[in-house]
Amino acid sequence: MMHRTLLVGSPRANGRCAHLADAIFNACIEDCPDDGASIVSIASLEVAPCVGCDRCKVELPEDSPERGRIPEVDDPLRQAPIAYKSNASAHQCFMHDDMDDVRLHLDAANHLTVISPLYFAAPPAQLKAVLDRLQPYFWSNIRSRTRKRRTFDVHVVGEGGNPYGFDPLVGTLRSALGVCGFKLERVFDWTDRISETGEILGDADEYDMTEDEATSDA
Repeated sequence: MMHRTLLVGSPRANGRCAHLADAIFNACIEDCPDDGASIVSIASLEVAPCVGCDRCKVELPEDSPERGRIPEVDDPLRQAPIAYKSNASAHQCFMHDDMDDVRLHLDAANHLTVISPLYFAAPPAQLKAVLDRLQPYFWSNIRSRTRKRRTFDVHVVGEGGNPYGFDPLVGTLRSALGVCGFKLERVFDWTDRISETGEILGDADEYDMTEDEATSDA
């Protein structure tokens, strides 16, 4: 059984990204009814920015109450094998806010879908704060399992008119999620294909990123 996590990077609770996320979530349920699925929306989170203190570098002992919760086997957010076998739970941020819940959803994901708008070709500040708080994973051994990395897709949502494209957004996501043991698989460009009311007006342009990932792993 797989678990699919959707990370919605827009600070707007009812914007284009939210409507697209609902459509993707419903498709996951319909196409894969035996799999688990969850949505994490930036708009509903309170996540403080990383302060660069490096406290998460220290590996906490097994009996430390500061270690992250490891869900039981029957928990819908039970950890994916790569997370369970790593020491990621031993590297924790000293700040305890909604990022604790975000980590549960990321650890459970066999596949991650990121839906994000473009703010000056990059992610919104609220999403960037979540990505920066992934620093504890950098100090863990989870990303060392390069041959067993999980996959993630990026759905880019925008109204057009940006001459600089979305490379900064994709590069930031690839770097941040890479430390969690994810590799980029596909990018979907929904620019000018979703109305203000959330109606999907056409198919996204799809880009296969697996060749780029293979090159970066070399």
